Amino acid sequence: MELVNEDAQPPLVLDSEEAEEEQCNSDNNLGEFRIRLNGQQDLEQRLLEFKAACDAHEKHARKRRHRRYYHMGLVAKIVMETTPEELRRMLENGVFTFHVDAVANKPDELNTILDTLHIAISSFEAERELRVVTALALEINGECCRVGRLRNNCTVLMARGSVVTLTTNEAYRYSGFKEILFVINLQYYLSSIKLGDMLIIGRDVRCRVVKTLREAVAVLIIDAGLLASYDFIELPQQCHRLSPDIYPELFMKDLQIAVDYKANYVVLPKIRCKAFLRAVRQSLREEYDMKLIGMVDFEYVRCNMLDLLGIIKLLDYLWIPDMFNVNCCVYNYIMDDVLPISRCQKVPVIGTVPLERCSDFKRFELHEFLWKIDSIHIQKSPWCNKYPLIVKKLMPVRDYRVGMVQTKALVKNIMTSFQTVVNFIIRTISSIECQAIFLYTTCENAAVALSRTEIYCPVYVMMPLNDDDDRPTILCKFNLARALHLRRNMHPVMYAKELNECEYSPIEFGVDYMRRKGCLEVGDFVITLEVAKENEENVVLGVGEDVCILRAFYVAPLLACEKFKYGT
Repeated sequence: MELVNEDAQPPLVLDSEEAEEEQCNSDNNLGEFRIRLNGQQDLEQRLLEFKAACDAHEKHARKRRHRRYYHMGLVAKIVMETTPEELRRMLENGVFTFHVDAVANKPDELNTILDTLHIAISSFEAERELRVVTALALEINGECCRVGRLRNNCTVLMARGSVVTLTTNEAYRYSGFKEILFVINLQYYLSSIKLGDMLIIGRDVRCRVVKTLREAVAVLIIDAGLLASYDFIELPQQCHRLSPDIYPELFMKDLQIAVDYKANYVVLPKIRCKAFLRAVRQSLREEYDMKLIGMVDFEYVRCNMLDLLGIIKLLDYLWIPDMFNVNCCVYNYIMDDVLPISRCQKVPVIGTVPLERCSDFKRFELHEFLWKIDSIHIQKSPWCNKYPLIVKKLMPVRDYRVGMVQTKALVKNIMTSFQTVVNFIIRTISSIECQAIFLYTTCENAAVALSRTEIYCPVYVMMPLNDDDDRPTILCKFNLARALHLRRNMHPVMYAKELNECEYSPIEFGVDYMRRKGCLEVGDFVITLEVAKENEENVVLGVGEDVCILRAFYVAPLLACEKFKYGT
């Protein structure tokens, strides 16, 4: 730009009429200065800068909208080969529930796995401001009969016509051969096995009992196949051959191991017998403070028309480990019967998505199965020996502005259930692209209710640890945080008083903390929600209680004095 003095003589290049007009204007505006642009080039440069700023804003806005969609809860299986670096990356990606198989590992291996896990969690927690709440799910054997570990933990080929001895001798527990195999829980079934009974070992091997001994059974291989360590053995009428008096002998020792390792969940595989499941459930309620995760043998339950509803009622979590490796009839049975029953009974569903390589992501993206589960179970890929943390991108994208009602009873329940009221309000307000929801409640049912609603933004559940909290209150908050980690959308925020320097309320602290972490920006639309309180018996919905206080606002810019509050 250039500054031009109007008192100066007009240029000679002007003709006479323009010179007279310029002289007249200068006489009327004596002593004034005029600012002129450098020309067309400067104007085009400003337009380019403005266009670049608009493009950058739209790109950033698209990225923020993509982050709006919810993530699934994650459960990871830990093995001996899991490294501390892999555990750290899983913690950074939101895996806070870890599954360990207590049957397929020796006691010293189990101690090594848990020591590695505890060291990784402690190192990760030392670098975090918030409290890290993790959970351990320990898999026990239950009523199943399983082969012990083979020599060198390898897979062997069982030839047709060969004779194999199934023994109860503990000396072969971790060193079985194809001539003699140790079978877990076989001692409880020996009295009921008869000559000529047909057994199935693993997926392929079929055999017939040719000799019964006091501590072993000899079988003749009829159908050859591969046999791996810890494969399941199917006995005739296995579900009904045991007396209820023997049930405690099958699981009490395993439950004591879970208590010794301070497990939070007990994983029970191959559930077939409702009576056995009821006995385990009753023991957990009376003597142990652990939740039950069940893997139901859906093919057996379907073929024998067992009480599926009664089995699911006894579970805290339902795990479907082989969703995509079953036949068409079992798949339809799971989709049409199992998932609707679990949703009706409010039992969370954990599903296994077999991702092994990046190309598998397109197979399961937007899959119908992802709409009906709460958590994804991941384990090391046998193809690349890594954990497929790409599952964090398995985010079903749907038109969340369209509300669907499956039955007329749901419409009636809107006026009778506070959880449905909260769901209806959140679903309605979230239609304007809400960036986050902040929830503060002492009611576990209200917190879990939001995870069953199809909202597409993270829900931060605020959990302050106060100085006057007694031990039951602190334990309740930790249990709620573990439960929310197995739900979609939910992000528990547990913080101590030292972190809340400005003595904010829980909702104000959540908004301020997420703004500092980059989760919220100026202009984002957020919802704050305070829901009903809960006493020991039921939910209190009195006049003097905060039944449902809901506020919605846009995140405002920081005040000038607040910009330097945290040293940034």
